Amino acid sequence: LGLATMIVAVAIVVGFKKEVRNKVIGFGSHIQITNFDSNSSYETNPVYVNDSLLNALKNFPGIQQVETYATKPGILKTDTDFQGIILKGIDQDYDWTFFREHLKEGELITITPDTMSTNVLISRFQANLLGLKCGDSFLSYFVQDNVSARKFHITGIYDTGFLDYDKLFVVVDIKQVRF
Repeated sequence: LGLATMIVAVAIVVGFKKEVRNKVIGFGSHIQITNFDSNSSYETNPVYVNDSLLNALKNFPGIQQVETYATKPGILKTDTDFQGIILKGIDQDYDWTFFREHLKEGELITITPDTMSTNVLISRFQANLLGLKCGDSFLSYFVQDNVSARKFHITGIYDTGFLDYDKLFVVVDIKQVRF
């Protein structure tokens, strides 16, 4: 009985560890190339990426996908509430597999090279907390040298069950983060 209990406990821990790892990788990746600085904020400093670096990465054995992304902290504001968020800007090369599996309402955003989309994905946690739903709009404020605001339109709501990320990340067009 003791041995069976230990086997079940180990199986549960291993399964939980695998599920957490898959969700962390789904939000990010196995490997991320970031700027080497002591910046401990959620705003990423750009890494200069040229075509030769991208081609070298894409042709490296074992690498299946190369994606560009950027993050920027902001404040999501509705008529009655506000919440700190992290915009995760993604480009047209983004692999939507993870978010497609966790999309609960609406549809994924479409990224095109010529236009800057104002459509976003938010988490069910954020939607419930702020009383938002698909089709709603909200303002997001960013503090830099001066305060700027952007208006976004919710096209989809995701729920990964990983609250640490669900309460923070809003998925947007990378052009919105690079301003």
